[in-house]
Amino acid sequence: MERFKDSSIPLYYQLENILREKISSGEYRSGDPFPTEKQLAQDYLVSRITVRQAVLGLINDGLISRKRGMGSFVTSKPISHEPMKLTGMIEDIITRGIKTESKLIDFAFIYPPKKVIESLKLDEETKVLRIERIRLVKETPIIHSISYIPSELGSMIGVKDLTIQPTITILEKKCKMKISRGSQIIEATLADSRIASYLEIMVGAPLLKIERIVFDIKEKPVEYVIALYRADKYNYSVDLARKKSSSRTKWDYMKK
Repeated sequence: MERFKDSSIPLYYQLENILREKISSGEYRSGDPFPTEKQLAQDYLVSRITVRQAVLGLINDGLISRKRGMGSFVTSKPISHEPMKLTGMIEDIITRGIKTESKLIDFAFIYPPKKVIESLKLDEETKVLRIERIRLVKETPIIHSISYIPSELGSMIGVKDLTIQPTITILEKKCKMKISRGSQIIEATLADSRIASYLEIMVGAPLLKIERIVFDIKEKPVEYVIALYRADKYNYSVDLARKKSSSRTKWDYMKK
């Protein structure tokens, strides 16, 4: 039996996350029978009501399905994308033929916060276009993003453009920008009440946070974006190569 880690978090929510991880890791594979309520209650020493609440979240997210007279079965795993392209993660999804749509929350020219000014190397009195969107994959919201674009480029972008194409595609095609590279930071975070409502998840659910700056061929930053991905619907994989030097092997790590 696995121990529940935090008594302040409802048991059903802790159990739901444990079961999500088992599906994500492949311990419960797509097409496999899913344990019964009775089995789960015995395995985790919780009531069947607690199990029922936990399983309901998995059903609502399409991770398991029930078949009359046959029981429950695992139906899907989080979307995995490799390799990650400069064009952007959402374009990787689109090129695989997966149906996506975008829901625009905010489209406005604003005076940006300090972090955005520094990232885009702007003057303090310069406005930017702020774009806030939800991206849905197969009608399920999985990404919340906020993009900041310098006003001289933002003035070329219309609301209609954003319902069809990823931002980088718009920058390249409509703004005639030549994109050279991107720099990004990836970290784990938790959903607050606002993000939870947009992504249709519970407050405190795990998210993958990606903070990215996109540069043109002249090394000018043209977009700063913060994207939050549902951890139960998306994972990120990277191939790592060990590079040796004449003196020592160098490893990069995060300093706290």
